[in-house]
Amino acid sequence: MKSLELITLLGTIISILLSIIAYFLKQLHGNFRKMEQDVALMKASIQLLKADLKANYNLLRQRMEFLEERRSD
Repeated sequence: MKSLELITLLGTIISILLSIIAYFLKQLHGNFRKMEQDVALMKASIQLLKADLKANYNLLRQRMEFLEERRSD
């Protein structure tokens, strides 16, 4: 009889511990998904900034070339 109570108690404790572990794993998975979305958003922002900087650089370079041609004429 005592062994049955002990097995029941151990089963209950193990079940509770597994439930707690599952809860924290679910939270961790949600955090990773949010972080993945944030990283994707950051990558898109960086690409947009790079394109903008490249366009500004090309415009400035064209302007400098125009001024140099004008000066040499």
